[in-house]
Amino acid sequence: MPQNDLPPIEHDRWRTVAGILLESLKALSTRLRNYFLTGVILLVPVVVTLFIMFQLFLWADGFLGESVSRGIGYRIPGLGIIFTIFLFVSVGIIGQNVLGKRLWHWVEYSLESLPVVRSLYVGIKQVSDILFQQQKSDFQRVVLVEYPRRELWIIGFVTNDAAVWSQSAEFLERKMVSVFIPTTPNPTSGFLLLVDRTQVIDSALGVEEAMKLVISGGLVQPKSMGNRTQPIEEFTIPH
Repeated sequence: MPQNDLPPIEHDRWRTVAGILLESLKALSTRLRNYFLTGVILLVPVVVTLFIMFQLFLWADGFLGESVSRGIGYRIPGLGIIFTIFLFVSVGIIGQNVLGKRLWHWVEYSLESLPVVRSLYVGIKQVSDILFQQQKSDFQRVVLVEYPRRELWIIGFVTNDAAVWSQSAEFLERKMVSVFIPTTPNPTSGFLLLVDRTQVIDSALGVEEAMKLVISGGLVQPKSMGNRTQPIEEFTIPH
């Protein structure tokens, strides 16, 4: 029997089968897309981290490895990174004594005096300080500030609990705090606010948790917030 001469029941059956196949293909496509995104989220950080570590190893191994190899007459893999680590430790030892600190301050002053080099050096130094947590103690606690208008809250870091920016009676009578407001996703930039202590709310977040929250733009939620009353939904990988 020709297809056009199929009875209505057969047409409805084919439409049902086609609809089921179409929905199955859509579901499969959605699932494959979610699997792909999950693979990207899981694999890309690992691959990038391993690639960076491998490149750092090659750089460190070649930094002094070539010179040492020429001196001893043959190549020893990994010898350059050992000498590089020794170099960093030696500079650290020198930098912790009085003469070394004065010398390093002179080097920093010289770099910061050059117009183009100054911007590059200061930027790299700020990022390095955050990565190695050299400025962790600068932030006393994490607070919430109602800014830039009412009913909008922003994360801030208290840098001074007894800030005095003016000798006027209005400021001396009020207890003011200095609050650094970082920007997202680059917390090395931001702005400083002088806020009445009664207008800030202490947060249960630690400095490291709050910094991760700022850098991720709110995607990475803290796993614990002390005495919070309501649970916070954590960021999950789509599946």
